[in-house]
Amino acid sequence: MVEHGLLGIRFFTYEIFDTYRNVTNVVTSRHRGRSKPPYASFNLAFHVGDDPNAVLDNRATAAQLLGFEPEEFTIARQVHGTNVAVVGSRDRGRGAVVEDDAWPDTDAMITRAPDTPLAVLVADCVAVSLFDPSHNAVAIAHAGWAGTCKRIVQKTIQKMTEHFDTRPAELVAGVSPSIGACHYPIGQDVVDAFDTEFGPIHTGEFIDIQNDGQATLDLWACNRGQLIDAGVREDNIEVAGVCTVCQNDLFFSHRAEAGQTGRFAGIIMLNSSSPRAY
Repeated sequence: MVEHGLLGIRFFTYEIFDTYRNVTNVVTSRHRGRSKPPYASFNLAFHVGDDPNAVLDNRATAAQLLGFEPEEFTIARQVHGTNVAVVGSRDRGRGAVVEDDAWPDTDAMITRAPDTPLAVLVADCVAVSLFDPSHNAVAIAHAGWAGTCKRIVQKTIQKMTEHFDTRPAELVAGVSPSIGACHYPIGQDVVDAFDTEFGPIHTGEFIDIQNDGQATLDLWACNRGQLIDAGVREDNIEVAGVCTVCQNDLFFSHRAEAGQTGRFAGIIMLNSSSPRAY
């Protein structure tokens, strides 16, 4: 990923998207916002308990940064499930101003509507961004351990194929910063869930069991594997490889901050005009 600074805000873009001028794809950080501790300071989520006015101010800054109106943010109420919403231009702005208006019980969104910024809010989970340059379509998915185990990324690609005639081999994908395997111990219940879904042999590709019996989960490897299994070319995938626990000074981390923290965002949008130069 490439780090940028604009309006005093630190944010990141995927290098693999750089050659495509008709798509904006950004991962925000936690710096230079209006939120007070424990949400300090560029928190973009209402549901964590932050002052809504601070969240709205932060969203307005993010919108200015990326060249759209704050009321155009399009956000879902994430539940670690597998519902994929097909977003049209009339849906632009759902969840932007009040949480109750967000897409209900939804963890991924796809669209061909220009100037419709799709946002996933995370603090250890992965935001997976997808771009179909042939059919001018984008998607973003929220993939924590549960969504990853339920194959949310593959289901998102399937929905793009059904609605936009997407060919997976042409997709470009970015896997955001999230908790790394270095800080992601999991219990036997999670191991069992992955064994059931993927089989013990394949589970070994992204779950490591130490000599003391402690298991750790690699969300990056599992989501990258799902992208490849769905037909995305390996050289079309960029994994940020940044751990939110290791880099808790830069990104919010639910685990590192004992469950009370803000959320940064993965944002993707089709551009109807020239994108802002970072």
